Amino acid sequence: MVAAVSSVGVVRRVRGDRRAFAVLAVTVGVLGTVAGCATKGIPYKHPSTSATPSAAATAPTSAAPVPTASMTPLAAASGQLTGTELESVLLPASFFPAGFTAPSSGPITSGGSLVSAAPTYNLATVSCATFVEQLGETGFGETALAAVSLSGSKQVYGELVYQFASSPQATAFVAGIRSLAARCGSFKVTSSGQTGTYGLTATDGVAVAGHPTLILAESGSTAGTKLVINTLFGASGVDVFATSAVGIDAGAPAVPAAQTIVYNLMKRQAAAAVLG
Repeated sequence: MVAAVSSVGVVRRVRGDRRAFAVLAVTVGVLGTVAGCATKGIPYKHPSTSATPSAAATAPTSAAPVPTASMTPLAAASGQLTGTELESVLLPASFFPAGFTAPSSGPITSGGSLVSAAPTYNLATVSCATFVEQLGETGFGETALAAVSLSGSKQVYGELVYQFASSPQATAFVAGIRSLAARCGSFKVTSSGQTGTYGLTATDGVAVAGHPTLILAESGSTAGTKLVINTLFGASGVDVFATSAVGIDAGAPAVPAAQTIVYNLMKRQAAAAVLG
């Protein structure tokens, strides 16, 4: 799941696709070799059971200094940026602790034009497995998308921004994820010939900058490889900001905090919208 944020990529599936994010792996099923190789996308998918840490990857430091957020109220996100423009909203690798690296191929985006296609995935009817494999990808009725994942040793951070045509659509997207989680307490995911059992739960998060948030947790295992993905979604105006923390046979990273990441994404979007 957010093992590509969809990875948005994830890009194509943290759950087993070996492309070097190849990714979020934001969001999420994308990992090129999730355990250590930065792939393209946001973590939302699951790692291949044969994935092993890259020799070049180092364990993230647990107390590296990172920017903090004051969490002062922010106005609702407005404006319509292309996916290429939204790329500037994503936080750089320097925001995260040492040991987390972004993919050399760069973030996943919806491109230089606004999207107007009808949704490919209906959150009320899409299967649980399809949702976790596609979150972080286009196809949810968005007008623009940008996502990236930063990988460490058996841990991944994902960042994701979905932009919609209106505030009600953005709010409905998060509400749809809550409803979907209620019916996805247990489901099967098959990747590279291996089938694992996973489950989703959704709970209210602490408001960020005056905007409500939702915590989506996914956990499960495939062939003995355990995966934990904690994703925080925050709807603000026309945008949905999200970050995922992924642990592969390890705890999910917690520094910087998810609320801090989402808050800074909101601030950067406001700046980008003014420039746009």
